Amino acid sequence: MRLNTPINQETVKNHLTYSFWKYALMGICVVLGWSLIYTVTAYRSPQNKRVDVYIQSSTSTSDVVDAFLEPIWKSTVPEMETVSSVILMPTDDYTTSMQLMAYMAAGEADIYFLNEQTFKSYAANGGFLELEDLVEDGTLQVSDVDLTKGYVTFVEDYDDNGKPTATSLHLYGIPLDSFYGYMGGMLLDNRSMFAVITVNNQNDENVIPFFNALLQAGRGEKEDWITE
Repeated sequence: MRLNTPINQETVKNHLTYSFWKYALMGICVVLGWSLIYTVTAYRSPQNKRVDVYIQSSTSTSDVVDAFLEPIWKSTVPEMETVSSVILMPTDDYTTSMQLMAYMAAGEADIYFLNEQTFKSYAANGGFLELEDLVEDGTLQVSDVDLTKGYVTFVEDYDDNGKPTATSLHLYGIPLDSFYGYMGGMLLDNRSMFAVITVNNQNDENVIPFFNALLQAGRGEKEDWITE
């Protein structure tokens, strides 16, 4: 025996009343699936055609930073397909510290703006490009900046007890205390911060000139409200 349910307004209403969650779940799955497919297949510029800037900040946003970076990009490395930023929260807890460690290990970003604690930690392990030769030959135009705090001792070797046996001192970061232009241009409180280039950026020929232009764009007069 077959039971035939007529299709009319009342049966459709009852069906939707009891089965609405199924359609809602199906819709969510479709949206999430499409988003995943788009994320996996979306075009991403190759490493030699992009410059990524990651900044530790609790005050700035990517929109503001990207707007600041765009004219530097267009005038300095116009052949780059993408120059963009990511804002990282200061590493004051385990989660954000692990996130930054994952970015570093994966080779994410070419340039970082980091607070002093984070900068010294990663510089001591050789995570950043040595900058002293670039300063000496004028590639980085910062001869008027006090670079003392940007020098960090890199441990090259340890003995069996874990004590350093060979070290070297290098300039790994540009201290940003006097780059007041970032405060207005990027809404960034860059006091006690350092600008660095990652050692594994794979795009030195574009990252280095962009880095220098970014430093020059950060110059500005000290405002009255700024305290040391």
